Amino acid sequence: MSQELSIAVEAGTIERSGADVVGVPLFEDERPLRGSAGRADWRLCGKLSALVVEGEIAGAPGEAALLATFGGLRTPLLLVLGAGSREAYDARAYQAVAREATRRALALRVDSLALSFVSAAGGAAAQELRAAGLISAAAASMSEVEDGRELQLRLLVAREEATRAADLLRRARPGRLPEGVALRLPSATSVTVTAPGDAAPRGEQLVK
Repeated sequence: MSQELSIAVEAGTIERSGADVVGVPLFEDERPLRGSAGRADWRLCGKLSALVVEGEIAGAPGEAALLATFGGLRTPLLLVLGAGSREAYDARAYQAVAREATRRALALRVDSLALSFVSAAGGAAAQELRAAGLISAAAASMSEVEDGRELQLRLLVAREEATRAADLLRRARPGRLPEGVALRLPSATSVTVTAPGDAAPRGEQLVK
């Protein structure tokens, strides 16, 4: 049975995302917490820092914790994923986090997952390669599901970067997708951007 992975762009920060679950990387060598993990921790009154101090999660690859946000974030669930060293967080490590986040979102049977979109440094070719790797990683997790699931992967970007990010994703189609996985990318005629209070992104194009 076919699985469908839908990619969209959501303008805004993690605390404003309307996705069912938001995934953030946790680095084992970054204390105090910074970036998206730090933002989430502040909104949750130090709940994530407390888990680190108690030894429940350290940020090693493969670790994960699921936290209910109880209104601290717009999303009801925060998925914290061990990402290893911040210094070693390259394209491959980013894709590994994306694949694990997708796998766990599918296990939770949610409809949408939001992740911060990290583009590559360098020229357009490097950025497209990294975006294609992200899509391939998420699709690989989709291929492991056997019940016709659909998942919308929302990539969070700053509002001023939304149009560029959507265009990048349209160009970054992976060369090959797993058998049975259909992919929808932002269409060429509309930018799929959401903001606080918006409905789910529209204007997607089936590419396989």
